[in-house]
Amino acid sequence: MNARMFRMMGGVALGTALTAASACSTTRPMTSAGDVMPAAHQAMTASAMLASWPMKQRDAGMMMVQKYGEPAVMGDRMMAWMNEGPYTKIVLMRDEVQHNFPMPHVDFLAHTVKHAVPADKVNDLFMFDGSLWVHRTRGEMTAECDLEAHNLIALNLGHDVAMGRKTVAQARADYVRLAMAHKNGDRSDPYTQRLVFAVEPNAAWPDRAP
Repeated sequence: MNARMFRMMGGVALGTALTAASACSTTRPMTSAGDVMPAAHQAMTASAMLASWPMKQRDAGMMMVQKYGEPAVMGDRMMAWMNEGPYTKIVLMRDEVQHNFPMPHVDFLAHTVKHAVPADKVNDLFMFDGSLWVHRTRGEMTAECDLEAHNLIALNLGHDVAMGRKTVAQARADYVRLAMAHKNGDRSDPYTQRLVFAVEPNAAWPDRAP
Protein backbone atom coordinates (compact mmCIF):
# COMPACT_ATOMS: atom_id res chain seq x y z
CA MET A 1 0.00 0.00 0.00
CA ASN A 2 1.54 3.33 -0.98
CA ALA A 3 1.92 6.28 1.40
CA ARG A 4 -0.80 8.33 -0.23
CA MET A 5 -3.42 5.59 0.05
CA PHE A 6 -2.37 4.87 3.65
CA ARG A 7 -2.83 8.46 4.76
CA MET A 8 -6.11 8.79 2.83
CA MET A 9 -7.40 5.74 4.70
CA GLY A 10 -6.13 7.27 7.94
CA GLY A 11 -8.08 10.46 7.24
CA VAL A 12 -11.24 8.49 6.50
CA ALA A 13 -10.76 6.46 9.67
CA LEU A 14 -10.37 9.63 11.74
CA GLY A 15 -13.52 11.12 10.24
CA THR A 16 -15.45 7.91 10.83
CA ALA A 17 -14.23 7.69 14.42
CA LEU A 18 -15.19 11.30 15.06
CA THR A 19 -18.69 10.64 13.70
CA ALA A 20 -19.00 7.59 15.91
CA ALA A 21 -17.80 9.54 18.93
CA SER A 22 -20.42 12.19 18.20
CA ALA A 23 -23.15 9.59 18.18
CA CYS A 24 -22.24 8.15 21.60
CA SER A 25 -20.61 11.17 23.18
CA THR A 26 -21.41 13.36 26.12
CA THR A 27 -22.80 16.44 24.37
CA ARG A 28 -23.69 19.81 25.76
CA PRO A 29 -27.35 19.84 26.85
CA MET A 30 -29.78 22.50 25.61
CA THR A 31 -31.83 25.02 27.55
CA SER A 32 -35.56 25.33 26.95
CA ALA A 33 -34.76 28.20 24.58
CA GLY A 34 -32.50 25.98 22.51
CA ASP A 35 -29.21 27.53 23.64
CA VAL A 36 -26.21 25.40 24.50
CA MET A 37 -25.81 25.26 28.25
CA PRO A 38 -22.45 26.30 29.80
CA ALA A 39 -19.84 23.59 30.23
CA ALA A 40 -20.32 23.64 34.01
CA HIS A 41 -23.79 22.16 33.52
CA GLN A 42 -22.66 19.18 31.46
CA ALA A 43 -23.09 15.71 32.92
CA MET A 44 -19.32 15.22 32.80
CA THR A 45 -16.48 17.66 32.25
CA ALA A 46 -13.43 17.02 30.11
CA SER A 47 -11.20 16.93 33.20
CA ALA A 48 -13.34 14.17 34.71
CA MET A 49 -13.23 12.16 31.49
CA LEU A 50 -9.48 12.68 31.12
CA ALA A 51 -8.75 11.46 34.64
CA SER A 52 -8.47 7.85 33.44
CA TRP A 53 -6.54 8.63 30.23
CA PRO A 54 -2.77 8.11 29.80
CA MET A 55 -0.70 10.95 31.25
CA LYS A 56 0.45 12.54 27.97
CA GLN A 57 -3.05 12.57 26.51
CA ARG A 58 -4.47 13.86 29.80
CA ASP A 59 -1.96 16.71 29.92
CA ALA A 60 -2.58 17.63 26.28
CA GLY A 61 -6.33 17.53 26.85
CA MET A 62 -6.14 19.87 29.82
CA MET A 63 -4.01 22.28 27.79
CA MET A 64 -6.68 22.31 25.08
CA VAL A 65 -9.42 22.87 27.68
CA GLN A 66 -7.51 25.77 29.24
CA LYS A 67 -6.98 27.36 25.83
CA TYR A 68 -10.20 26.54 23.97
CA GLY A 69 -12.74 25.59 26.64
CA GLU A 70 -14.74 22.40 27.01
CA PRO A 71 -14.84 20.17 23.91
CA ALA A 72 -17.88 20.16 21.63
CA VAL A 73 -17.76 16.36 21.38
CA MET A 74 -16.64 14.10 24.18
CA GLY A 75 -16.42 10.32 24.42
CA ASP A 76 -14.35 7.84 26.37
CA ARG A 77 -11.80 7.52 23.54
CA MET A 78 -11.95 10.87 21.76
CA MET A 79 -12.64 14.58 22.28
CA ALA A 80 -13.10 17.28 19.66
CA TRP A 81 -13.21 21.06 19.58
CA MET A 82 -14.88 22.67 16.58
CA ASN A 83 -14.01 26.04 15.02
CA GLU A 84 -11.70 27.18 17.81
CA GLY A 85 -8.81 29.52 17.08
CA PRO A 86 -7.69 29.13 13.44
CA TYR A 87 -8.75 25.48 13.35
CA THR A 88 -11.82 23.84 11.86
CA LYS A 89 -11.37 21.06 14.41
CA ILE A 90 -9.03 19.77 17.08
CA VAL A 91 -9.22 16.07 17.87
CA LEU A 92 -7.65 14.44 20.92
CA MET A 93 -7.50 10.63 20.88
CA ARG A 94 -6.94 8.36 23.83
CA ASP A 95 -5.23 5.80 21.60
CA GLU A 96 -1.77 6.68 20.34
CA VAL A 97 0.44 5.65 17.43
CA GLN A 98 4.22 5.48 17.42
CA HIS A 99 5.94 8.06 15.19
CA ASN A 100 9.72 8.45 14.91
CA PHE A 101 9.97 11.73 12.97
CA PRO A 102 11.35 14.24 13.79
CA MET A 103 12.17 12.29 16.97
CA PRO A 104 10.58 9.24 18.63
CA HIS A 105 7.19 10.16 20.13
CA VAL A 106 3.53 9.15 19.95
CA ASP A 107 0.76 10.86 17.97
CA PHE A 108 -2.67 11.48 19.49
CA LEU A 109 -3.52 15.18 18.94
CA ALA A 110 -4.68 16.48 15.55
CA HIS A 111 -5.26 20.04 14.35
CA THR A 112 -7.10 20.77 11.08
CA VAL A 113 -7.12 24.00 9.06
CA LYS A 114 -8.73 25.11 5.83
CA HIS A 115 -6.08 24.95 3.11
CA ALA A 116 -6.30 24.28 -0.61
CA VAL A 117 -3.36 22.04 -1.51
CA PRO A 118 -2.54 21.64 -5.22
CA ALA A 119 -3.06 18.04 -6.32
CA ASP A 120 0.51 17.76 -7.59
CA LYS A 121 1.85 18.63 -4.11
CA VAL A 122 -0.08 16.03 -2.12
CA ASN A 123 2.57 13.33 -2.47
CA ASP A 124 5.24 15.83 -1.42
CA LEU A 125 3.33 16.43 1.82
CA PHE A 126 3.15 12.69 2.49
CA MET A 127 6.90 12.42 1.90
CA PHE A 128 7.53 15.37 4.21
CA ASP A 129 5.59 14.01 7.18
CA GLY A 130 3.53 10.83 7.43
CA SER A 131 1.34 12.49 10.08
CA LEU A 132 0.33 15.35 7.79
CA TRP A 133 -2.52 14.75 5.35
CA VAL A 134 -5.06 16.59 3.22
CA HIS A 135 -8.74 16.20 2.43
CA ARG A 136 -8.96 17.87 -0.96
CA THR A 137 -12.75 17.83 -1.21
CA ARG A 138 -13.16 19.55 2.15
CA GLY A 139 -10.16 21.78 1.51
CA GLU A 140 -8.48 20.76 4.76
CA MET A 141 -4.95 20.01 5.93
CA THR A 142 -4.41 18.11 9.19
CA ALA A 143 -1.32 17.56 11.33
CA GLU A 144 -1.17 14.98 14.12
CA CYS A 145 1.48 14.90 16.84
CA ASP A 146 1.68 15.18 20.63
CA LEU A 147 1.76 18.98 21.03
CA GLU A 148 -0.05 21.86 19.36
CA ALA A 149 3.31 23.56 18.78
CA HIS A 150 4.57 20.58 16.81
CA ASN A 151 1.38 20.49 14.76
CA LEU A 152 1.86 24.18 14.00
CA ILE A 153 5.39 23.41 12.77
CA ALA A 154 4.05 20.67 10.50
CA LEU A 155 1.19 22.82 9.17
CA ASN A 156 3.44 25.81 8.52
CA LEU A 157 6.11 23.75 6.80
CA GLY A 158 3.41 21.83 4.94
CA HIS A 159 2.16 25.14 3.60
CA ASP A 160 5.70 25.98 2.45
CA VAL A 161 5.93 22.66 0.61
CA ALA A 162 2.46 23.02 -0.91
CA MET A 163 3.31 26.47 -2.20
CA GLY A 164 6.68 25.34 -3.59
CA ARG A 165 8.67 27.47 -1.17
CA LYS A 166 10.54 24.52 0.32
CA THR A 167 11.54 21.10 -0.95
CA VAL A 168 10.66 18.00 1.03
CA ALA A 169 14.26 17.71 2.22
CA GLN A 170 14.36 21.34 3.33
CA ALA A 171 11.08 21.03 5.21
CA ARG A 172 12.19 17.86 7.01
CA ALA A 173 15.46 19.49 8.05
CA ASP A 174 13.59 22.56 9.30
CA TYR A 175 11.13 20.39 11.23
CA VAL A 176 13.97 18.64 13.08
CA ARG A 177 15.62 21.97 13.88
CA LEU A 178 12.42 23.67 15.07
CA ALA A 179 11.13 20.72 17.09
CA MET A 180 14.46 20.25 18.86
CA ALA A 181 14.68 23.96 19.65
CA HIS A 182 11.14 23.93 21.05
CA LYS A 183 11.88 20.84 23.12
CA ASN A 184 14.87 22.67 24.59
CA GLY A 185 12.71 25.64 25.62
CA ASP A 186 13.06 28.00 22.65
CA ARG A 187 9.65 29.58 21.98
CA SER A 188 10.90 32.39 19.73
CA ASP A 189 10.16 30.99 16.28
CA PRO A 190 6.71 31.95 14.92
CA TYR A 191 6.40 28.53 13.25
CA THR A 192 5.90 27.04 16.73
CA GLN A 193 3.51 29.75 17.97
CA ARG A 194 0.91 30.41 15.27
CA LEU A 195 -0.06 29.79 11.68
CA VAL A 196 2.15 31.91 9.43
CA PHE A 197 -0.35 31.72 6.57
CA ALA A 198 -3.98 32.74 6.25
CA VAL A 199 -6.56 29.96 6.38
CA GLU A 200 -8.78 29.68 3.32
CA PRO A 201 -12.51 29.51 4.17
CA ASN A 202 -13.33 28.69 0.53
CA ALA A 203 -10.69 25.98 0.14
CA ALA A 204 -13.18 23.17 -0.51
CA TRP A 205 -12.95 21.58 -3.96
CA PRO A 206 -16.14 19.66 -4.87
CA ASP A 207 -14.60 18.33 -8.09
CA ARG A 208 -16.71 18.10 -11.24
CA ALA A 209 -18.86 15.55 -13.01
CA PRO A 210 -17.14 13.63 -15.83
